[in-house]
Amino acid sequence: MRQYLLFDLDRTLWDFDGNAERTYRAMFDSFGLKALCGVCFETFHERYRIINDTLWEAYRNGTISKEMLSLRRFSLTLADFGCDAESAEIVHLSRKMSDYYVVEGTRQTGLMPGARELLDWLAERRDRYCLAVITNGFSEAQLPKMKSSGIDRYFDYFFLSEDIGFMKPDRRFFEAALRRMGVGAERCLVIGDDYKVDIAGAMAVGIPQVWYNPKAIALADAALPPTYEVRHLAEVKDIFETRIVLP
Repeated sequence: MRQYLLFDLDRTLWDFDGNAERTYRAMFDSFGLKALCGVCFETFHERYRIINDTLWEAYRNGTISKEMLSLRRFSLTLADFGCDAESAEIVHLSRKMSDYYVVEGTRQTGLMPGARELLDWLAERRDRYCLAVITNGFSEAQLPKMKSSGIDRYFDYFFLSEDIGFMKPDRRFFEAALRRMGVGAERCLVIGDDYKVDIAGAMAVGIPQVWYNPKAIALADAALPPTYEVRHLAEVKDIFETRIVLP
């Protein structure tokens, strides 16, 4: 009986931070942002990350739209360095930066350590494992970057929040994935790096979880422990081989 493995994409398989930084460095130079903002890349990027994380949280909570997130993460960063976020010039520049990021970012191919080795190992055992991607990322970015990095071929299912209509950790996202695969929660395993989004979301519908926690982040006192926790993706193979028993 096959087991269904539901992988988060960003920071679990695809090296979001490394790929994004390379894209932002190229953007910083291409758009002349050092002269415009009067700061170095590191200062600009650190402020952008804070603003982007805040906007993504608002997007997951349904308080801002995708379009607003895509635009405001750049215009608000520029505003922090003296630009007028509401001016036609900065709005236009922010749209160009957003388009640049989608195009160039999806061309990046970096994966998390051990990701390809794990996927190759699982591909040799397709009679035992069925693989799916579960992601909140935008559809115009997630599928192209999987193709660019050559990992799309490993997966039988692609579950994107934009297509499902709900975002992780909403239990309805996971319930929709289970329905589309036609399996129960006990036949599945969620592997993800974000405790709140991936692990807690899976817990809510009874799916066992592997928390990929390479930075050894401590759980909050009230948080329930995940089914499994690993520091490196290579450890996931040990879980499959020695600890998981299907009903």
